[in-house]
Amino acid sequence: MNISEFLLSEFIIEKLFETRDSYLNILKQVSFQLMMEPTDAEIKQFKEIEKNTLDNLEKIQQEISQILSKNPDSLQ
Repeated sequence: MNISEFLLSEFIIEKLFETRDSYLNILKQVSFQLMMEPTDAEIKQFKEIEKNTLDNLEKIQQEISQILSKNPDSLQ
């Protein structure tokens, strides 16, 4: 791997971690909203947001794992 590929890989991983952190923040907000006595319609909406966010979070985690497995020197 040359230096430009390594730097690109590092940049992508950094962006994926930022995206992961955003999804974790969304889950925290949804959890908080569910404790605030929402209506049934709001509960349904929050549960859908939660499901979609967890699905996206799993995809991000897989991408991070895949990149790190190809380049074990990343983030060290």
